[in-house]
Amino acid sequence: MIEVMRRAHLLLIIMLFLLGCPLSNDGTTSADKAGLIPGTENPVVKECTKGTAYIYKDYEIHVEPSPEHQGMNIFLYSPEVSNSNPCNLDRATASHIIGTGETEGNNFFAGVYGNYLFIDQGTGPDQRILSIYDLTQKKLILFTEYSDPDLKDGILTYYKTLVPDPGVIKNIPCPDAKKWTDQGLTVLYEQKETFTLKSESRLPVNDYRCRAGQ
Repeated sequence: MIEVMRRAHLLLIIMLFLLGCPLSNDGTTSADKAGLIPGTENPVVKECTKGTAYIYKDYEIHVEPSPEHQGMNIFLYSPEVSNSNPCNLDRATASHIIGTGETEGNNFFAGVYGNYLFIDQGTGPDQRILSIYDLTQKKLILFTEYSDPDLKDGILTYYKTLVPDPGVIKNIPCPDAKKWTDQGLTVLYEQKETFTLKSESRLPVNDYRCRAGQ
């Protein structure tokens, strides 16, 4: 009985402490949870009638489904941003507009990191395209196939599909290749690459793998 009372008293103390010291919460969502490239900045996500707003320290990104193409029209606002009412921003005041149909693929917002904008292009799960825009210089700095991206300290790591040259892929272990082809899947061979945002330099890495594709 004494032990039960002691536990109840301890629980009461913890509850009072939590009430007096609420957990810190800045309202952001992790980039990974928001469906963006891991390692990009964590946004505040606001669902609007016509689309979604991603709010960052220096930028606001608004995406809307394209009425003409599969994908999203992307509107970027900076320095003029909303004052806690992002769903009412005038599209005419956007500093950058990237419309689906104006690029080589279907646009899907993939994240912001500093002054860099990440856009995924594609409709299927395999051999997707990543575009990175330098918003300061207003130019495209990377356009590549990619899978499993991860950004850390300004360096993006990803895998890129190899040309299926028998002389290359024969040295890449792939014990499940026959099983995948028997299931009607494609065997994709990939090499890891890194891309450094600041220097705009790409570097292949001596790291290979295979995976099943559709």
